[in-house]
Amino acid sequence: MCGITGSVPAIDPALLRAMTGRLAHRGPDGEDYFFSPGVALGHRRLAIIDLPGGRQPMTSADGRFTIVFNGEIYNFRELRADLESAGVVFRTSSDTEVLLESFARWGRDALHRLRGMFAFAIWDARERALFAARDRLGVKPFYFSAADGRLLFASEMKALLVHPGVDRSLNVSAVDDFLTYLYIPAPQTIFRGIRELPPAHCLEWRNGSLAISRYWDLRPAPLSASNGRRNLPSASEELLAILREAVRLRLISDVPLGAFLSGGMDSSTIVALMSAPQGEAVRTFSLGFRAGEERYTELAFARQVADRYATRHRELEIRSDCADLLPRIVAQFDQPFGNPTALLSYRLSEQARRHVTVALAGDAGDEVFLGYPRYRGVRLRTTYDRMPLALRRAAARLAAHLRDDLRGRHAWRRTREFLSTGGNSWQEAYGHWVSYFSPEMRAGLYGPDFRRRLAGYDSRSFLTGCFADVADCAPLDQVSYADLRSFLPFNLLAYGDRMSMAHGLELRLPFTDHKLVEFALRLPADFKLRGSVTKFILRRAAASLLPREILRRPKLGLNPPLGIWLRRDLAPLLETYLGDAAVRRRGWFHPAAVRRLLNAFAAGRRDYSLHIWALLVLEEWCRQFLDAPAPPAVADELIAVSGAPA
Repeated sequence: MCGITGSVPAIDPALLRAMTGRLAHRGPDGEDYFFSPGVALGHRRLAIIDLPGGRQPMTSADGRFTIVFNGEIYNFRELRADLESAGVVFRTSSDTEVLLESFARWGRDALHRLRGMFAFAIWDARERALFAARDRLGVKPFYFSAADGRLLFASEMKALLVHPGVDRSLNVSAVDDFLTYLYIPAPQTIFRGIRELPPAHCLEWRNGSLAISRYWDLRPAPLSASNGRRNLPSASEELLAILREAVRLRLISDVPLGAFLSGGMDSSTIVALMSAPQGEAVRTFSLGFRAGEERYTELAFARQVADRYATRHRELEIRSDCADLLPRIVAQFDQPFGNPTALLSYRLSEQARRHVTVALAGDAGDEVFLGYPRYRGVRLRTTYDRMPLALRRAAARLAAHLRDDLRGRHAWRRTREFLSTGGNSWQEAYGHWVSYFSPEMRAGLYGPDFRRRLAGYDSRSFLTGCFADVADCAPLDQVSYADLRSFLPFNLLAYGDRMSMAHGLELRLPFTDHKLVEFALRLPADFKLRGSVTKFILRRAAASLLPREILRRPKLGLNPPLGIWLRRDLAPLLETYLGDAAVRRRGWFHPAAVRRLLNAFAAGRRDYSLHIWALLVLEEWCRQFLDAPAPPAVADELIAVSGAPA
């Protein structure tokens, strides 16, 4: 795991070193550079495989190709054997060299052979072109800026912002995205001059021209396909075999590794499969909350799994002072990010890094095997939508006036949310369930100048596009596809990467293995959601591995007691950041609209904790990136002039 950055054409070495230095947390084990008139590449290394021989940037033996690479290629040994049989002679034992030689032999087609998480860039000295790609599910990030005949790229935007030529002005439509989803989907970012390469995409920069294309799609089987002929017992056995292999591949490491153990089924299954091949006890890490916040914790279940597999188990108690991390979290993401679970991931990664360099986790199991309540909601809609429209609209009006139950009874809130969308299509209902500030809320929030700058932009078009790509598929398959294209990469995987890499910890996620995802998408929806039982086939496959309580318990999820924190320890921050005077100074929103939100939350009429947290994050981002001066950069005269030999 590493941090990469670069420029085509080359920039002054001092500027590249400054950019690369902003990624030191991603690669605390060393740095190196490659310079030529056509390109400048920088790399920060977190040494995982081939500690003495895997240094980057790495150039092929013939001198034609040079790579900077962030991630892991889990099947590099198999690829190496194929290449050696074709006459390739290797100088190191690293997966970096295997990736480099794979590209040298197969070009772009090498992407289809890779099994792993990656973001890399390869300079072709003969063709004077740069090729870059990001992994299929989007585990590893890749940002770029293309302007004035120059391409800049980096693992994180903070490196690009060092360059004085990057436009760091506000992208207003990204704010609309953020308030809708609590994240900003690619290719947009909060900065007008920076874009994010979407998952499963590659780019080529040649002669000052940029071309971006998709090389893989996780399309499920269409309605006309016969994917229901599988036998459930045999499919369960095949699933377990694929998952076992995915875990085995992610245990390849020359440094200590462990696992995040939440107590849920996904992480518990990963720990169970890790325990068999390991020569010593697996190191596991869990977190919980202090007295009075126990309903948010799964520690008792995590202990059951830790005891069953005799892991070397450590627990971390999260306190409300964790929310004091707000400035640090915002600085890590470089743009607004509103999922408060990032706070927990930051603390858990911090603890784990004291003992291991690599950690496995169960992220993506819900998206792949239909684990969220919204999947049940979509299935229920097929029955509910047969009721008269007038009756459904009446239920929606009634639901809009019901108070939230703020005592943690999620079923009550989900029922209200289900009824409130009765007059909409199921796609619109799904969009409502995964959104936070509704179109009506945003319209009332934005001031006249902010609305003018949005110029009719509609953040819902992002999800509409996802559904349009699979319009011929069954509803549950469409929703799974949408989550894999949106919620997974830009929410869960984003905070997993940033929070772990903030501490130089590599996070490996077996449920993002593309062979596993492809297998799951070929399964009938009834194998994954049977009646009200989510992740049905995964529960069946893991039946011999886990205690019955783990398999049968409902999903809780890793979420902080945000409402409690906002009412208690964070209460003073609300007035400082979101009081009338502060909102008026920012000039984006109506102070009265923000005040109504705060009052409704304080009175217990609605659980607006996530909305309020999003506004806090946004204001903190503004203070760091808009109000503060630009980060120190090398003087403009140090940049290689665009007319220099390229």
